Amino acid sequence: MERNYELLKEVLSVPTKTYQEERMVQFITNWLTENNIPFYVDEMSNIYATKQTDEDILYFPCVIAHTDTVHNIDTINVFEEMLPDAQGNIKLSLKAYNDNDEPTGIGGDDKCGVYGCLELLNELPNLKAAFFVSEETGCKGSFKADPEFFTNVGYGIQFDAPENNMISEFLMGRSMFDRDSKFFEVGGRLITEHFPSDTKYHKHPYTDIYPIRTMFNIPCFNISIGYYNYHTRNEYVVVEDTYNGIKVGKMMIEELGYEKH
Repeated sequence: MERNYELLKEVLSVPTKTYQEERMVQFITNWLTENNIPFYVDEMSNIYATKQTDEDILYFPCVIAHTDTVHNIDTINVFEEMLPDAQGNIKLSLKAYNDNDEPTGIGGDDKCGVYGCLELLNELPNLKAAFFVSEETGCKGSFKADPEFFTNVGYGIQFDAPENNMISEFLMGRSMFDRDSKFFEVGGRLITEHFPSDTKYHKHPYTDIYPIRTMFNIPCFNISIGYYNYHTRNEYVVVEDTYNGIKVGKMMIEELGYEKH
């Protein structure tokens, strides 16, 4: 399916920083309202959305992203440039500049994840999505995740790994999935088939699936979503890599289905 390029640029244009996430929260809730997807917002400003067209669903896949970035609030003008991916291929990319033509950091970490969740909510008939605040300062939002929302979540997929060839296997020393499981058998095969040949499984510090895995014992993948030079003013997004991360996430959901893993 063809991706919504204009929506990607819209999401990337929203200024958001840890503890100053109101505009991104408003953007997401407006989009959910316009697309008739039920949601609620908790006292932390975490957003929980559920799209259900099949009443017999017992367990949902859940896609996950965070609404903050590390970048200061500034005007964000998104421009197209040709920049390298992790393998050195020059590709269509998006980079942000303020009104003084200074690079601001586009915030693909994790606006690309937000975009991926919105695209899959639009495309898939049954799906949950959680958008957590304040990930960059230690997963403050996800550590306060609503347990009730996750009681019927069968597995999670977060779009918050950089570049195009990284999978988070361990966060804070905790494994995010069991390698001896259908979840990894299916997900690992799709990663091998559709991610670059130099893709590796990593030990990363943290992201929101760490609290979800720790508190609710839900297996999760965190996969590359196409942002580069993260946490710097020269951060950029390789569009094809963002699209590929979403494609692989969607394929995982279509194969893993609606069951508890």
